[in-house]
Formats: sequence, structure tokens, C-alpha cells
Amino acid sequence: MEFYRETVINASINDAWEILGNQYTTAYKWASGLKYSEGQGSPVFEGANCSNRACDTTSLGAIKEEIKVFDPQNYILSYEVIEGFPFFVKLGQNTWQLTKEGNQTKVSMKLEMQTKGWVGKLMSPMMRMQMGGILTNAIEDFRHYVETGKPSPRKAKEIAKYANKAA
Repeated sequence: MEFYRETVINASINDAWEILGNQYTTAYKWASGLKYSEGQGSPVFEGANCSNRACDTTSLGAIKEEIKVFDPQNYILSYEVIEGFPFFVKLGQNTWQLTKEGNQTKVSMKLEMQTKGWVGKLMSPMMRMQMGGILTNAIEDFRHYVETGKPSPRKAKEIAKYANKAA
């Protein structure tokens, strides 16, 4: 399965990369569906501040991602989920690319997923629906955060919900 999402952000490519690449470890601040994220491991790529990201998600629980590409010159970030996906998911790799368009930035996201076995075939339609929504939300949340410096209304609602549960 492959999923594509694109949007145009009313911000510079450097501002967008600052949040996407340089602040990779703190995606929980803007991405709905992430309760928390933190960097782990020594960096493998120049400019990166870690090699992995551990995330606590609202739908999948704890996952761990490994950076596969960190390219600040070409504004490309790619990471693969290496722990936490259901047993029938063989691969989940997400690639973000930023492209300068005048004073704006085009954001492209491509998720590649592979399932395995008969359970994977059976679950593929549900995974397609679930992941499609997650990716749409993620790119919209990212655009809102880069443009305003604040979480999207969806993310703000999620933050309030989990703050109330913790209290």
C-alpha cells in the first residue's frame, strides 16, 4: 500500500524544516495521534539529533521509528516504524519532502506499508482507511503548526483531553 499527501504551507522552507527535521523528536507538539515523542540513540546522519524516535500514540500505543534519510540540504526526512506495529505489518516507512515554491513550501508525504500473511490481507482494507485518515490529519496539523506556531484545533482538543485524564 502506498499513501500520498501534499499541501502548500505559507512559510519558508527553512521554517518548515526546522519543525520537521530539526525538531523531529518533538512531533507530539503538533501531530494529533501522538501523546508524546522523544529522540533516542546516537545520530547516524549529519544534522540529526538522534537515530530513533519513540512515540506514544493514541491508536497504536508505543511505537519506535528509525531514521532512514535525514537530508537537510534537500529537505527530505524518512523514517521506518521498527517496533509497535501489529504482527501482520511487515513495513511502514514514511517519507516527507519539502520543496520551495516562491515564498511558500510544498510538503509531500509518502507512506509505504506492506502487510504479510492472510491476516495482513484481511486487515489491509481497514489499515488503508485508518492510515489514510492519520496521514491527512498529520499533514494538516503540520501545516497549521508551521504557519501559526500553535497546534491545530484538532491537536489542541487532544492535548486538553489527555491533560484532563492526567489530572
